[in-house]
Amino acid sequence: MKIVLVAEGLQASRKVMVNALTRNGYKALEAADGAEALSLFDGRGIDLLITEFKMPNLNGVELVDAIRKMTGYEYTPVLVLSTEANDAQKKLTTDPNTVWVKKPFDLERFMKLVEKSMSKKELI
Repeated sequence: MKIVLVAEGLQASRKVMVNALTRNGYKALEAADGAEALSLFDGRGIDLLITEFKMPNLNGVELVDAIRKMTGYEYTPVLVLSTEANDAQKKLTTDPNTVWVKKPFDLERFMKLVEKSMSKKELI
């Protein structure tokens, strides 16, 4: 079973994503901020990170930078959620395995992005 970590400050938003992931056969872990999310990268074999851009205790880009330095997570796919998702923000990370997703988003489209991201990881 593929493991997805959802790092989102708003509990209601986090629960919506976790429920959608669970219904689609994924094991979903939750974190309320960047520091908590980083602590979950402890050998659990996380297959995808979904992180909000603006979070306390490490924003989404800082979190991505931190996990890229960890053995085994150099190429883990990441979806960064943001209400803005503008070009200036996107330039904060040039990581090819990171996709920016503008909030709010349609859950069906979101799940297609999750599936597409997972299939890219299997090619690495």
